[in-house]
Amino acid sequence: MNLDSRIDSILSPVANKVSDLIFSHVTINGVRVEFLIALLMIAAFYFTFRTRFIGFWGFKHAFDLITKKYKHEDVFKRKKKGEVSSFQALTATISASAGMGNVVGSALAVSVGGPGVIFWMITAGFFSMALKFSEVLLGIKFRQINKDGSSSGGPMYYIINGLKASWIKPFAPYLANIYAICCIFAMIGGWNLFQINAITTQITNVTGLFDGQRWLFGLIVAVITYITVIGGIKSIGKFTSKVTPVMCSLYVFSAFIICLLNIHHVPHTVVLIIKEAFKPQAIVGGGLLGCMLWGFRRAMFANEAGLGTAPIAFSAVKTSKPVAQAFIAMLQPFVDTVIVGSATAFIIVVTGAYLNSGGIEGIELTSRAFGSVCPFFPVLLTFMAACFVLSTMLCGSYYGTKSWNFLFGESKVSTRTFQIIYCVFIVIGSAMNLKSVVNLSDAFTLFLAVPNLIAVFLLSDIIIKELKRYCKRYNIGYFRNK
Repeated sequence: MNLDSRIDSILSPVANKVSDLIFSHVTINGVRVEFLIALLMIAAFYFTFRTRFIGFWGFKHAFDLITKKYKHEDVFKRKKKGEVSSFQALTATISASAGMGNVVGSALAVSVGGPGVIFWMITAGFFSMALKFSEVLLGIKFRQINKDGSSSGGPMYYIINGLKASWIKPFAPYLANIYAICCIFAMIGGWNLFQINAITTQITNVTGLFDGQRWLFGLIVAVITYITVIGGIKSIGKFTSKVTPVMCSLYVFSAFIICLLNIHHVPHTVVLIIKEAFKPQAIVGGGLLGCMLWGFRRAMFANEAGLGTAPIAFSAVKTSKPVAQAFIAMLQPFVDTVIVGSATAFIIVVTGAYLNSGGIEGIELTSRAFGSVCPFFPVLLTFMAACFVLSTMLCGSYYGTKSWNFLFGESKVSTRTFQIIYCVFIVIGSAMNLKSVVNLSDAFTLFLAVPNLIAVFLLSDIIIKELKRYCKRYNIGYFRNK
């Protein structure tokens, strides 16, 4: 038995048990309804309705802000505290989730849920925008500016600094610690395992390299990651601001070419997606409800809305206006799920690659769709995926580091300790099988929603108050006259 097999045989049973524990569920008319997915869906619907569908009426303002077509007049000339620009934070959060979370996650969704799941993924993407807006607003409003000028934010801080009611305040430190611990496990046991496993599989399948020695590729990536992450959020922001727009554009353009070459199948594919969304085949158990739940699960995992990770990155933005940055952050689920994620799923269906699926498949299915058009395309996919993986793992390291520092202090020794542990798990993740990695990744990542959403729900009145004040002051959107 080689080293890859030993690692997988030890960790796979553990991954499956952890997943079963975290994904507690009830069965309704034969449909498995997981509590965490239901919680995320409820939160997405609640904030969408309460903000009067901000994802629609606030989209133009968000786009104007990020393209600098709209600039605020600040009569107080307040100094903008933070470390990175809005664009760098946005690209960092997009790269953290638009990469393998959609390249692999969308393929997984179609392989399990069939074509109809695409409709529900897109629907989830639109509803996720209001939830993303809400948590990022809190992240910036309650962030902490450190003595060295750096910033720290995220659910840990708006739990500690925002929950002031007498009945919840004594429990706030415990809730914040729970989130920080969960985030560390999510980044170590979820994000890097999922990312490195997917790209190692792709490189092995396409090039034949590292076959039987997948851990070796993991080691190479771990070294590159460590060298990069020691520069902190500024280095990560500079990297993602250059790589993410190019990779996302190239990926969507490649998907467009594939659709263009299969143009005669496009109308049938659109009809099939809508038909299967409301009358799915028995690919996934539970019919309509099962298909919808699986679509929301993959979308919420991919765009991270409700998980509290994006507020950690956006808390480092140079700004004095939390609401403005929350509008910008709202673009992340749109790019992640509605554009990149649906593009992946669509080409898998339009090329018919999903029909030859032998069960749960990830990037292999996406690669097959790319390869159906041109033998060179899987190589192009491998290159894009490698860039996505690296940028995603860099952001995951930052999220984990901030959570680690919240628990153990902001010292250099504390930071380096986590970064080393994080990189070691990159090596481990490269040798595990996909099913185990998906279970572990989904379990650790989605459990972040529990402590985060408790705080976001309790602070929802503050969110709406800040939004109304901003809209009225700048004569923007639905609430400008409220």
